[in-house]
Amino acid sequence: MNQHQNGSHHDFRGKRLFLSIDLPEYVKDSLESLMQDNVKGFHFVPRERYHLTLKFIGDIPGQFQAEIEAAIDPIEVHSFLLPIEGLGSFPQIGHPHAVWAGVSSGHPRLYQLHKRIEDALFGIGIEPEKRIYHPHITIARVNHASEETTRQFLKRHPDFGAAPFRVDQFHLMQSEVLDGKRTYRIEKTWQLLP
Repeated sequence: MNQHQNGSHHDFRGKRLFLSIDLPEYVKDSLESLMQDNVKGFHFVPRERYHLTLKFIGDIPGQFQAEIEAAIDPIEVHSFLLPIEGLGSFPQIGHPHAVWAGVSSGHPRLYQLHKRIEDALFGIGIEPEKRIYHPHITIARVNHASEETTRQFLKRHPDFGAAPFRVDQFHLMQSEVLDGKRTYRIEKTWQLLP
């Protein structure tokens, strides 16, 4: 009996979860085209990992996932169009560690969806973000690139944009490392109202 208990306990692992919006292939094409700009010290994110984060939940015990899903189920927001416009880096002051594509002023419904998710999750004990929500798609990690290299990259693409896309669903994603590579997997999908 004891053997079995130990075995099952060992199998139990938490999950690293986040909520995100997926991007259509044509938006990914536009983002991927930036990789042609071969930049020393940039680690470009592979296209299968492009996404727009709504909420990073983090590492949670596996059994808590059902509560998260139940909290999000009642959320109702209408679908909306999202433009992809402009590039920037985080943090804005000091040494940059990521380069991202933004959604210009975005869409009020994006912020509405984000706020409802924050409120729903706060109801089950998940703290809201301290920082203001800044919707973006990370395209590169730049820890080893100089500030000047990053500035030059942003300067070379002043008019970056992709055609707007309709957001009609969002996903609960699991982030895990398999064979040394970070991969994302959809755990659950919610449809927005038409």
